Amino acid sequence: MKSINASELCDLDTGKATLVDIRSEEEFELKNIDGSINIPFDKISTGLSKLPENKPVYVLCRTGDLSAEVVEILDDRGYDAYNIEGGYAAYTAYLAASEM
Repeated sequence: MKSINASELCDLDTGKATLVDIRSEEEFELKNIDGSINIPFDKISTGLSKLPENKPVYVLCRTGDLSAEVVEILDDRGYDAYNIEGGYAAYTAYLAASEM
């Protein structure tokens, strides 16, 4: 499975990729990454049809575990999919460390 870390996520051009946040709608509304779309994990079976097939898909959850499952599903369906290691928790920790 292909993956990227929080540092690489910060350099991601969301115009050339699709960033999917599979956390709950409530979590997404509180804080999210600019340019990301929310397809909660419990709605993933119907939500995948919304994803464009012509650009890479990067999947983010709270800790990186559920997103790994979704990346496997996307791989099976022919998407160029990547898991974001450590999920949103790693992303926020990276940002906090970068500000020091």
